[in-house]
Amino acid sequence: MKMLAEVTNEAIRLPRQQRLALAGLLLELEDGGTDPQADEAWEQEIQARIKAVDDGTAVGITYEEAMRQAQERLAP
Repeated sequence: MKMLAEVTNEAIRLPRQQRLALAGLLLELEDGGTDPQADEAWEQEIQARIKAVDDGTAVGITYEEAMRQAQERLAP
């Protein structure tokens, strides 16, 4: 049986679409029962975000800004 490090190294070398498909499969295995409508809605959202990144139309924020926003949201 392959060790986790070997499987991870192989997964990292997969083409992007195959890595995403593998990630989706692994998440589904852990999720158990899911709502098909919610799954479809998330799939559409994910594809829209991927397209925006690929097209260069996604608007990002810096790591520092992301951390600042997270701290604000998580503050008591």
